[in-house]
Amino acid sequence: MLNTIYLPTLLGIEAMTSQELIGLGYQKSQITVDDGELTLKLSSEQNMPDSIAELNLNLRTAERVLLGLAEFKAYNFDQLYDQTFALPWHEWIDYQYFLEIIGYSRKSKLHSVPACQSIIKKALTDKLNLVYGYPDNQVPEDSSVGNNRIQFSIIDDLVKIRLDTSGEPLHKRGYRPIVHEAPLRETLAAAILMISFYQRNLKNAEVLFDPFCGSGTFLIEAALIASDTAPGILRSFAAEDYRLVGKTAFDQARVQAEHKSLVYNLDLIKERRTEDRISGKTPSVIYPGQSVRIYGSDISGKSITLARENAARAKVEQLIDFETKDIFQITRSDLLQKLQTDRILITTNPPYGERMANLEQAERLENQVRQLCLTEDGKLARGMRLSLLTADDEFETLMGFKADRRRKLYNGGIRCTLYHYFKF
Repeated sequence: MLNTIYLPTLLGIEAMTSQELIGLGYQKSQITVDDGELTLKLSSEQNMPDSIAELNLNLRTAERVLLGLAEFKAYNFDQLYDQTFALPWHEWIDYQYFLEIIGYSRKSKLHSVPACQSIIKKALTDKLNLVYGYPDNQVPEDSSVGNNRIQFSIIDDLVKIRLDTSGEPLHKRGYRPIVHEAPLRETLAAAILMISFYQRNLKNAEVLFDPFCGSGTFLIEAALIASDTAPGILRSFAAEDYRLVGKTAFDQARVQAEHKSLVYNLDLIKERRTEDRISGKTPSVIYPGQSVRIYGSDISGKSITLARENAARAKVEQLIDFETKDIFQITRSDLLQKLQTDRILITTNPPYGERMANLEQAERLENQVRQLCLTEDGKLARGMRLSLLTADDEFETLMGFKADRRRKLYNGGIRCTLYHYFKF
């Protein structure tokens, strides 16, 4: 069973995670996509440790990496206990680790989650006591030693038991310890950039601009994508200390990630710059020392300071231009002059209603974004693209015409729409 990996995602971005898996070399036939989760079937259990490490380090849009331990049908508590007890927990559980049991149940006879948690933990500890004969039948658990987070799901009476290999959720990259007032989750920001074909348009020297950059999430995620830097390269993962996976697999994955990253490998930067110069191509990546192609502004100087600090922790501060500026002080002509190009992708999540601004203020902010994108006759300006995430269902009315693409997404529990305009 140790060849099945589950990848929970935010609703609406499952297809982006599937694209990432294919980009990492997995076959479409290995991937099953459900609402809020993908299942990846490995060709062999032997590939599991390397895949666990690779996915944790490199996936930009998944929330966690869960290793499948077992699945079975259970219609009553006796069946749940017996089949959980029958599993080889002594081969999976790390000595003295705290055993955290979490889960959920939907459309099943076993609908009491607390009762299922208790029964699964009792079956697990009874099995360990049977194998090891602990004194007084007390399985040693110490959270200071480590944590084995066991997740169960029961849907239509099918029980799935998984081991969380990530620890902290993957949107916690490690570059933003200071949380801004209304943060955009990193995984969602990366997905929006993918939906907006950000990476594909780098070769066209397109500039990314976020006029409400806050703590810099869009900008930093863009810089990580542009420099081929793994999103998890700064942080540690729970499975590094698991005997099922181990540190060796993660060490190897980190070496590969650092070699690929332009901000971690200056020799590779020089090599690619030379190749581009010889071939006469427009660089398809961002190099330190080149003109900045990622630009963010915010009315709050405190936010800009935090954004710079976050970018520095992510090692991409040299790739981003930050500026404290009110969007009402920015005109389209000023923007074109500053960025020295008319190829601009505005990707932003303006304050809206339930988050920070009242409805009237939010509409004024959105209208100013509209002014930056449209010509005097109300058409999308040549070279301009817009991806705007908002809870405002009337944004298309404000814009004056329908978006070329829209997608329902959730930001911090708020139902939003991503409006994408790109057709000149």
